[in-house]
Amino acid sequence: QQVSGEDEVECSDKDEPDGDGDGSSDCPTVRAPLTSLKSHQGVVIAADWLVGGKQAVTASWDRTANLYDVETSELVHSLTGHDQELTHCCTHPTQRLVVTSSRDTTFRLWDFRDPSIHSVNVFQGHTE
Repeated sequence: QQVSGEDEVECSDKDEPDGDGDGSSDCPTVRAPLTSLKSHQGVVIAADWLVGGKQAVTASWDRTANLYDVETSELVHSLTGHDQELTHCCTHPTQRLVVTSSRDTTFRLWDFRDPSIHSVNVFQGHTE
């Protein structure tokens, strides 16, 4: 059993590229999801990994961002407060910080550096 979510696929001659390609004759890998992170009520428009790789954040048209523990598939926090659909989310590469943006012309900085305090700063002013 493969834990990575990848399955081996047998190749036939017709799977090989025609002509002088890059010389690679590797078979494609079929990938299957290891888990599904559920709880949004709308389209998920963006996702990013939080530093450490054990948590992920998603942004949705349901006006929320969600922070998940990907090892357990549990919802850790639902980040609410935007008045319209979210358009993006992004995480800091070395700090536990998340930025979400919305069609309500705001972006929010969510701070998860202190586990007991989850603060948010709201920034206003974008017109598009």
